[in-house]
Amino acid sequence: CWKYLSLIMIVATVLSLCLNAYQFKLIDGYLKDIQELNDTHHTRHSEWEADRHSVEECRTEMRKMETHMNDKETANTKLEKEVTRLRRAIQKGGVTDDPHPDHEDHHEGDTPPTPHPEQNYPTRPNHQQLEEQQKQQQLQEQDQQRQLEEQLKQ
Repeated sequence: CWKYLSLIMIVATVLSLCLNAYQFKLIDGYLKDIQELNDTHHTRHSEWEADRHSVEECRTEMRKMETHMNDKETANTKLEKEVTRLRRAIQKGGVTDDPHPDHEDHHEGDTPPTPHPEQNYPTRPNHQQLEEQQKQQQLQEQDQQRQLEEQLKQ
């Protein structure tokens, strides 16, 4: 009877040791999986943090760019108004109807100078030259205006 009991105890001990070794291997595998998941989590979390900071930087830069573009658009609008005012002045013979708003010497009630009335003198011999000079001057002003508009568009 002791013989069978000792045999059963030896088999139970060996079986217990084998099960302990198997459980140790399972637990070791699970620990490796947990460590791998933990590493993946840390990697993704750091990537997420970097992306989050990058997005915040992009938003800040976008706000700065929007502000800059709005400022440029306002400046362009002011320049377009000034060009329109100057065109009207040229069409009226060089008389401006609205002085520049920032001009410090602007006095209420001032009237623009009145051009001299045309006098019916005979045509001077250099009248054609004067007309050509005026046309060239107008062409130069138009070219300057186009250049200014192209610069504003850029």
